[in-house]
Amino acid sequence: MRAARLLVLAVFCAMAMVWAPLLQWPGVPLSVLNFIGPLRADPQQVDASSGVPVAADPAHPDPVGPDNGNHADSGHHVPLPAFVPRSGVLTNSNESGPEGEESQATSATPTASSSTDTTTGSVTTKHPSGAAPSSSKARPVSIKVEPIPGTEQAEPSKTPVWPKFIGAKNLFGAAKVPAKLEARAIGTYSRGCLAGAVPLPIDGPAWQEMRLSRNRNWGHPKLIALVERFAKDAQKLDGWPGLLVGDIAQPRGGPMITGHASHQIGLDADIWLTPMPDRRLTPKEREEMQATSMLDSTSVAVDPQIFTEKQTALIKRAASYPEVERIFVHPAIKKALCQTKDTDRKWLGKVRPWFGHYYHFHMRIKCPEGFAGCAPQPPPTGDDGCGKEVDQWLAKVIPSKTPLEPVPPVPGVKPPKAPLMLAELPKECQAVLASGPEPVAVPLEALMTPLQVKKTLAKAAAVHATIANAAAVPGEKGLPAHLANSPALRPHLKKAATVDPK
Repeated sequence: MRAARLLVLAVFCAMAMVWAPLLQWPGVPLSVLNFIGPLRADPQQVDASSGVPVAADPAHPDPVGPDNGNHADSGHHVPLPAFVPRSGVLTNSNESGPEGEESQATSATPTASSSTDTTTGSVTTKHPSGAAPSSSKARPVSIKVEPIPGTEQAEPSKTPVWPKFIGAKNLFGAAKVPAKLEARAIGTYSRGCLAGAVPLPIDGPAWQEMRLSRNRNWGHPKLIALVERFAKDAQKLDGWPGLLVGDIAQPRGGPMITGHASHQIGLDADIWLTPMPDRRLTPKEREEMQATSMLDSTSVAVDPQIFTEKQTALIKRAASYPEVERIFVHPAIKKALCQTKDTDRKWLGKVRPWFGHYYHFHMRIKCPEGFAGCAPQPPPTGDDGCGKEVDQWLAKVIPSKTPLEPVPPVPGVKPPKAPLMLAELPKECQAVLASGPEPVAVPLEALMTPLQVKKTLAKAAAVHATIANAAAVPGEKGLPAHLANSPALRPHLKKAATVDPK
């Protein structure tokens, strides 16, 4: 019975395939065609290496059989899909539409193969070695892969800057010309200002001014007159070729953007220990020429080939003037001066050892008489200073033979050193800035007191510490808005002019 049923089914299928063209008459039910269509469909080719069905290559079509001439244009059989899977790639079939037309792919599962490479965000493939790529115009389809939440790399937190202040050095450094007032040295050598300054001419019969771009050749009239006299006397009486003069003061004195803590009231001048050349230096040479160090390779003694009797006579000449109160030199130079056989030792009491000053000496005169606004220093004691004092200073400047160990970080956040504010200078210095010509504007922020600056830095340090602690917590990203906009980090600065970029 079962065999009979199979025989009938086989006969029916054979008749259907033979008489299928006769069934395509008007009025034949479409359901019959739907049943017969799949039986007539050409078998789909399969990739031999991966076993994945592939689309027919239009460049090499199958030979046209006797049955293909009619059903190719019938349009009633099931069409091939628009996207045909290949090994690791979604390709757009040539039958899917015009060239360049984009199609959508919702998912893809690349077949595992030794010749398939997979990259995040797209599915790519490499042809096996020796295999030629397909001649069809297939395009790889990019698949966007969204990152898993929580795995993104967090942006580094930005360290807030410390509040900036308009210090006194910003104000006095912006002055281009002196205040047309009576000549006065106001305050102390390291905390004051200068009114009625006059310039040392950049060229004289026995001197040349150096570093002209700094605009620091201004001083009290008494100091400028002494420098000119000193240069002429040293040239005439001691055979010194001439003075190379360094920094004196700014047009209105006051603290400087770079360099000195003193030189603020126009009573200090730096004199190079390098002899002046026998020609006029060019502006470029005055900026770039390096002074000669008087020290030997040990840095604790002078080089006798460089520091000679000429330099000794020059320093003694400067100390001989009664207006000169102190001369600062390197401790090694002070030691060399103490070893001279000069029986006159009184002038040595004015020469004081200090850090630096190994290529120049610093000459300071007394406060001019007749004005109480200048605060004098205690006069020298009269001792020549060639005893224990000079040896103690030499011990301070001995270079370390072993590299210093790094200082361990101090817990917490230490604020930077507060600048010298205008409120810390004599009140007359505000009038010096406000005087013409070309007065210097003083904004309200520049009038902050030292206590206000200290409190501002303390608040900023607290915010800075909070940010540092927040940055150490895993998963934190960026800077909290309430910290980034904290008033404690507000720059107390609207504008600042800098005369000397060095």
